[in-house]
Amino acid sequence: MVRIALDARPLMKQKRMGVENVGAQFARLVLRVPDRHAWYFYFTDPPNRSLLPPTVRWRFYRGPAWLRLVVPLWLWCDKIALVHFYLGYVPPLARWTPAKTVVTVCDIMWLEDLSLIDPPSRKFIVKGVLPSLKFRTDHYIAISEATKRDLILKLGVLPERISVVVPYAEERWRPQPNALEAVRNLYGIDGKFLLFVGTAKPNKNIGRLLDAFAQLRARCPDAQLVVVGFVLPYWEETQRILQGEPGVRWLQYVPDKHLALLYSACVAFVSPSLNEGFGLPLLEAMAHGAPVIAGNTGAQTEVVGDAGILVDPFQTDAIAEAMKAVWTETRLREELSQRALERAQSFTPTKTLQQLLATYESALQRGR
Repeated sequence: MVRIALDARPLMKQKRMGVENVGAQFARLVLRVPDRHAWYFYFTDPPNRSLLPPTVRWRFYRGPAWLRLVVPLWLWCDKIALVHFYLGYVPPLARWTPAKTVVTVCDIMWLEDLSLIDPPSRKFIVKGVLPSLKFRTDHYIAISEATKRDLILKLGVLPERISVVVPYAEERWRPQPNALEAVRNLYGIDGKFLLFVGTAKPNKNIGRLLDAFAQLRARCPDAQLVVVGFVLPYWEETQRILQGEPGVRWLQYVPDKHLALLYSACVAFVSPSLNEGFGLPLLEAMAHGAPVIAGNTGAQTEVVGDAGILVDPFQTDAIAEAMKAVWTETRLREELSQRALERAQSFTPTKTLQQLLATYESALQRGR
């Protein structure tokens, strides 16, 4: 039995963004096979012990230098053979331990355009994540074939050092009854609406999304767009959400049980990103039967397939036409909804767990 450690911080975090949702998924899957290996979970806060089987060992430390100093010390003390970091960062001292390092990589689109990263994070990306991916990672988990291709072509990673582990549609994401009425009571949203979920930043194509919605409003004055998620205020296009635009309602962060209602009630989920490493909200929306409009780039095609409308994300008119189609055509919405449900069912936890465990085996067998 091999000793494997996970950076399990996302498991306890209440308000998670994309990379943290993926990290929490992988940690929950490991908990389904508590006796497969000797698992060690590392936290910054005390975990909810009821979530952890008795065979899973854990440590926590709430203080400075957790990742840089404390985790490498734990790796030594616990005699860890392999450690999995959910972020693309391996602390330098971890390389001085016997543990092989596995890193989840959601995307590296920032490698060609650092302006996609919020200014406070750019120094960490350039001086922390980039050298970590280049020099301190033994094995890479790509969450899509698109991300795997980018690692090979843009970072020069050997294909045999990359495993694709695809996120899944969690059981809690299912169509909710009486969702329209519940959304009206909770948020005062009356009538039909389009939905966007995600952290508002440039790769999400917020500017063209808002421009396309304005075109739809010119044709359909009753159209509404609900935006859910964190808005990073560092770019002019994202500031438009903060300043407010006609027909656009920003709900900021909402709890998962409310998000399920919004997915279930929306006319369509609209996220024509310029690029995505996966696009977990796309899958979540489809699991609720929401018709989906997405970009035809990156991993979006892998997630949506033929179950939604794929548009050129650089063409505002194309986005607006897709919005108009789902807004006005009931039969189209019904067809896309059925396709979405069927497509989402192919992303299963069993498949993801098999991929994850196979990745650990592959990383353990390979040398550094």
